[in-house]
Amino acid sequence: MSYQALARKYRPQTFGDIVGQETTVQTLQNAIENDRIHHAYLFSGVRGVGKTTLARILAKALNCQHGPTREPDNTCVICREITEGIDMDVREIDAATYTGVDNVRELRDVTQFQPARDRYRIFIIDEAHMLSVASWNALLKLIEEPPPHVVFMFATTEMAKVPQTIISRVQRIILRKLTLEEIVGRLRMICNSEKIEAEREALEIVARRGEGSVRDALSLLDQVIAFAGRNITAADVATVLGLSETTFFARLVTLIGEGDHAGILEALNEAAASGRDFKMLFRDLLNFVRNLLLVAGGANESMLSLSPEDLDVIRSSAEKFSYTELLRIANLLLRDDETVNKAEHQRLAVEIALLKAATFPRLRAVEEALSSSPAPAPPGRRRDAAVPAAGTAAFRERVKKARAITGAYLEDAKLSLDGNVLRVALSDAFAAESVRNAQPLLDEIARELFGTAAKVEVTSDEKPPEPQTATLPLREDPVVKAFQKHLGGELVEPRKR
Repeated sequence: MSYQALARKYRPQTFGDIVGQETTVQTLQNAIENDRIHHAYLFSGVRGVGKTTLARILAKALNCQHGPTREPDNTCVICREITEGIDMDVREIDAATYTGVDNVRELRDVTQFQPARDRYRIFIIDEAHMLSVASWNALLKLIEEPPPHVVFMFATTEMAKVPQTIISRVQRIILRKLTLEEIVGRLRMICNSEKIEAEREALEIVARRGEGSVRDALSLLDQVIAFAGRNITAADVATVLGLSETTFFARLVTLIGEGDHAGILEALNEAAASGRDFKMLFRDLLNFVRNLLLVAGGANESMLSLSPEDLDVIRSSAEKFSYTELLRIANLLLRDDETVNKAEHQRLAVEIALLKAATFPRLRAVEEALSSSPAPAPPGRRRDAAVPAAGTAAFRERVKKARAITGAYLEDAKLSLDGNVLRVALSDAFAAESVRNAQPLLDEIARELFGTAAKVEVTSDEKPPEPQTATLPLREDPVVKAFQKHLGGELVEPRKR
């Protein structure tokens, strides 16, 4: 027999095989036993927790020759055909390729016919959030009042994309993420069945990488088995999955907090040299920062599921930051999570994300900032220091995106940070006045980038023109001169006033 992936080979075939969804299983079994079958179900949850699997098992329980029953027997012809996906009356549809209104109309026509053999005609629609608005509208009446022999089962990872008009007409079944222990237990059972010896730590790493998804964890386990054979160690998992050690993340977060751009790039270069996957590296970094937040926030350390050695590293690293600083770093990194996941050049995306997080100076507590007096500047140095180039670029870019004209004026401005004041110096008085008109926007962006107490002060080396009492020639008009300077205009034929 040809090789079969673990996720397929060990796919649950009965309600009893389902891991970690006891409440949902009991709800469905009681509904079957009490003859309270709903006409439409919507299974929601993250990938790999069993949405489609549960729908298939429910379809078998409803149509089993010995049913409806709390558990399908998996021996009758109907159960076997549903398992194999060849039952004429149980139809699985991929919504990503079934979005047209014509497809839905065809589906509506089919529902009018009685099942060819089974008790119910069942439609399992996977990735239901991919259906178009027009398709949902075409389904609306059918879902509300289907024929008594029809049951709809929708599965989605993105409940927010399902119209409320649909949600109000179905029974929602929410599947939760599995805990680390539940996934480790499932992996252990499969390893025992496959006669594979695996260290507890190795299975924990795989389970952690699964992020609550049994299917993801099994896919990773398949990958590790292909490399290590029938004896799996934590070192094997680290080699195959390109894991970054806790000490590496502690070093990386410290570099971010210190604003050490060169150190960050050097650390990431080491990661690249060891063949680490940058998408997974960034995900593990986010998990590490979350652990820092849990420790700094006084959470129960059992929530971290870490070895004693790693827990010591987490504690030591958390002590270097205030809780506010950790929140700030986590927020900055989280903003780029989607960008890193979708980026074609993931190393570059990770580098940019970490450099952005390291650009902004670490913040002191507000009370400390208010109570302390300004420190004297070292001899030979001004207290007024230039903003780091990356911070300047970020500020200019944010302003330019929000207000293009103001952003254009900032291209020629000199920026410097004096305490909590970001000074914007312009040589032209007209430009300075135009920038001042955007003061609320500038202050808001400065607070986001440099801290809650930051504000912007716009100055100009040129004094604004005095109000003119006498009429000036048009060429000498300050407004016309400003247009000529900034927009490249030319006065071809001046007219008399």
